Amino acid sequence: MERCVMSSEEDAWVSRAREGDQAAFEAIFQRYERQIYSFTYRMMGDADDAYDLTQDCFIKAYRNLEKTNGDLNVSAWLHRIASNACLDVLRRRKRIRWLPWDNEKHENLLPSHTTDDPELTAVATEIRQDVQIILDKMTPRNRLALLLREFEGLSTEEIGEVMGLSRSAVKSVLFRAREEFRKLYTSSYGEAH
Repeated sequence: MERCVMSSEEDAWVSRAREGDQAAFEAIFQRYERQIYSFTYRMMGDADDAYDLTQDCFIKAYRNLEKTNGDLNVSAWLHRIASNACLDVLRRRKRIRWLPWDNEKHENLLPSHTTDDPELTAVATEIRQDVQIILDKMTPRNRLALLLREFEGLSTEEIGEVMGLSRSAVKSVLFRAREEFRKLYTSSYGEAH
């Protein structure tokens, strides 16, 4: 039910924003800014790059909103703009830089899970660092697909919209991405227990 309410609410924002209502676009921005920032940070590995690319994403979205038609999946559309911007920067640099995820610096981006068990906290931090190291080694296309699915929670159809792929192609890319992740993890850390 929540999804339907959000969708109709977003549809109203999109409709009003297409007609030039800046407050309606601001509502879209408020709903998706953190999500897009978090996504661009994971893709780029740098907070400044993520901030700049997030701003660029919303500027492009604002300028191109009137060109969209019909039912617009706002989340998939914004992720597509952001992923294209990230991949453009990475191609220009011809190298990929990743920084370890800094929980203290970026704690407000993820839902908090307070715990009184420092051992569990330490293990969770180590796992996140290990995952980031493996993501660093992955090909950009596979990393993008895996991030969209596992971190952003996008459906196969939404990933297809973002990456410009059919549903079956998305499934294939996700299979290869998971396989690449598994092989890299195994070669770095041995078999998972």
